[in-house]
Amino acid sequence: MILIQRNQLAGLEWRQPGAFARTFELRAGDSLLARLEFKKTLGTLAEAETAQGKWSFKRTGFLSPVVSARVRGEEADIAIYRPSFSGQKGALRLAGGEALELHALGFWGSEWALTGAGGEHLLRFHNKGLVHHGADVEVGEAARGRQDLELLLTLAWYILVLHMEDSTVMTPVVMTS
Repeated sequence: MILIQRNQLAGLEWRQPGAFARTFELRAGDSLLARLEFKKTLGTLAEAETAQGKWSFKRTGFLSPVVSARVRGEEADIAIYRPSFSGQKGALRLAGGEALELHALGFWGSEWALTGAGGEHLLRFHNKGLVHHGADVEVGEAARGRQDLELLLTLAWYILVLHMEDSTVMTPVVMTS
């Protein structure tokens, strides 16, 4: 795994190496920048790692789900995400009090953005697949200097993977004879 270079953030892509593994890699070309791995086949506990840090993510609750992020091995939450009822957006509050929003950019949810309080795009994700979850990632100018960029890249992707999995489970199957 290599350090994420702030001046070389073009061409980032989240990839799922295997169709049935709940493991994802953030790559810039052939370079591995981050990894996100769910610890159980059906659970929501996941661990993320970059060259700069390691975190654990977990979703709890059913009717009012909450995603928490922690530095791996520590007990204090460093970020909390609360989705809206529609699931098409949600509020991400960082430990320092900063509020961000993760929201779908269109009706179908193939594009998502993480925006700051002033509406500036920090991250933008464009979904690339149905069988293999993956996305192209655009890092906005406002995010390039952030100390928590690696956390935001991995946590936002974790939330989007859960959203895609939930959407797949709830999609009705049409049978034809």
